[in-house]
Amino acid sequence: MATQDRVSSRPPIGKADPTTLDDDLQRMFAGWGDKAYHDHTLFLTMARRPGVLRATMGFVRYMYGDSLIDRRLTEMVRIRTAWNNRCRH
Repeated sequence: MATQDRVSSRPPIGKADPTTLDDDLQRMFAGWGDKAYHDHTLFLTMARRPGVLRATMGFVRYMYGDSLIDRRLTEMVRIRTAWNNRCRH
Protein backbone atom coordinates (compact mmCIF):
# COMPACT_ATOMS: atom_id res chain seq x y z
CA MET A 1 0.00 0.00 0.00
CA ALA A 2 1.52 3.30 -1.05
CA THR A 3 1.46 6.21 1.31
CA GLN A 4 1.87 9.83 0.29
CA ASP A 5 5.50 9.89 1.41
CA ARG A 6 6.28 6.70 -0.57
CA VAL A 7 4.75 7.66 -3.91
CA SER A 8 7.25 8.57 -6.59
CA SER A 9 6.54 11.37 -9.01
CA ARG A 10 8.77 9.70 -11.61
CA PRO A 11 7.21 7.52 -14.29
CA PRO A 12 7.54 3.77 -13.74
CA ILE A 13 10.53 1.97 -15.22
CA GLY A 14 9.54 0.04 -18.31
CA LYS A 15 10.02 -3.68 -18.76
CA ALA A 16 12.34 -5.30 -21.26
CA ASP A 17 10.76 -7.09 -24.20
CA PRO A 18 11.18 -10.85 -23.51
CA THR A 19 11.83 -11.51 -27.22
CA THR A 20 14.97 -9.35 -27.10
CA LEU A 21 16.68 -11.26 -24.26
CA ASP A 22 19.86 -13.17 -25.11
CA ASP A 23 19.92 -16.98 -24.75
CA ASP A 24 21.30 -16.88 -21.21
CA LEU A 25 18.60 -14.47 -20.03
CA GLN A 26 15.94 -16.51 -21.88
CA ARG A 27 16.95 -19.56 -19.78
CA MET A 28 16.81 -17.47 -16.60
CA PHE A 29 13.42 -16.10 -17.66
CA ALA A 30 12.03 -19.62 -18.20
CA GLY A 31 13.36 -20.73 -14.81
CA TRP A 32 11.91 -17.65 -13.13
CA GLY A 33 8.40 -18.66 -14.17
CA ASP A 34 8.93 -22.33 -13.30
CA LYS A 35 10.72 -21.92 -9.97
CA ALA A 36 9.81 -18.50 -8.61
CA TYR A 37 6.95 -16.34 -9.77
CA HIS A 38 4.51 -16.17 -12.63
CA ASP A 39 4.60 -12.40 -12.33
CA HIS A 40 7.50 -11.40 -14.58
CA THR A 41 7.47 -7.67 -13.78
CA LEU A 42 10.54 -7.69 -11.53
CA PHE A 43 12.59 -9.92 -13.84
CA LEU A 44 11.75 -7.96 -17.00
CA THR A 45 12.35 -4.61 -15.34
CA MET A 46 15.76 -5.74 -14.13
CA ALA A 47 16.50 -7.23 -17.58
CA ARG A 48 16.81 -3.67 -18.88
CA ARG A 49 20.22 -3.80 -17.12
CA PRO A 50 21.43 -7.37 -17.84
CA GLY A 51 24.52 -7.05 -15.63
CA VAL A 52 22.43 -6.09 -12.61
CA LEU A 53 19.99 -8.91 -13.35
CA ARG A 54 22.78 -11.49 -13.63
CA ALA A 55 24.33 -10.34 -10.35
CA THR A 56 20.98 -10.45 -8.59
CA MET A 57 20.16 -13.89 -9.97
CA GLY A 58 23.55 -15.14 -8.79
CA PHE A 59 22.73 -13.94 -5.29
CA VAL A 60 19.26 -15.51 -5.45
CA ARG A 61 20.72 -18.83 -6.67
CA TYR A 62 23.15 -18.78 -3.77
CA MET A 63 20.54 -17.90 -1.14
CA TYR A 64 17.97 -20.44 -2.32
CA GLY A 65 20.30 -23.12 -3.59
CA ASP A 66 23.88 -23.56 -2.47
CA SER A 67 23.86 -21.40 0.66
CA LEU A 68 25.18 -22.53 4.00
CA ILE A 69 22.63 -20.23 5.62
CA ASP A 70 19.73 -22.08 7.25
CA ARG A 71 16.70 -22.04 4.91
CA ARG A 72 14.36 -21.04 7.74
CA LEU A 73 16.49 -17.96 8.43
CA THR A 74 16.57 -17.10 4.72
CA GLU A 75 12.77 -17.34 4.58
CA MET A 76 12.31 -15.25 7.73
CA VAL A 77 14.55 -12.52 6.27
CA ARG A 78 12.59 -12.63 2.99
CA ILE A 79 9.25 -12.36 4.80
CA ARG A 80 10.47 -9.56 7.09
CA THR A 81 11.88 -7.62 4.15
CA ALA A 82 8.60 -7.99 2.28
CA TRP A 83 6.65 -6.87 5.36
CA ASN A 84 8.87 -3.81 5.89
CA ASN A 85 8.44 -2.82 2.24
CA ARG A 86 4.70 -3.51 2.23
CA CYS A 87 5.27 -6.05 -0.51
CA ARG A 88 2.70 -8.69 -1.39
CA HIS A 89 5.35 -11.41 -1.53
